[in-house]
Amino acid sequence: MRAMGAKQVTRTILLIQLLVTLSGATAALAFGGAQAAYSALVGGGISALVTSYFASQVFSVHVGSPATKIARAFYTGELIKLLLTAVLLSVALLWLQVSPLPLLLAYMAALMAYWLALPFTFDASVRTL
Repeated sequence: MRAMGAKQVTRTILLIQLLVTLSGATAALAFGGAQAAYSALVGGGISALVTSYFASQVFSVHVGSPATKIARAFYTGELIKLLLTAVLLSVALLWLQVSPLPLLLAYMAALMAYWLALPFTFDASVRTL
């Protein structure tokens, strides 16, 4: 397997998040009905949306920028991602007609995309100390 760049890894993670979300919504439709499927789509969608935001924030820094600028973009992106997640989940639970369990299960399952992506994105030739 050839090495993947950071943007390719991010695309793979987003694709896995979307596939997990659709799978969760399909299972929710089969076992819980339309509202459960809608809730699962909202939960997984929140996860994919905040991942997209974080990636855009991190990749907005140009290659060769000073390390402090890269770190600032990373930490700012992560902080806003966490706040955005809290706001979007709160809005979904308070103002949308969703079922909390399918929403939160799909959100958590989509977060697992980071782990699910490891076999597809890990390059064994990369060594760390």
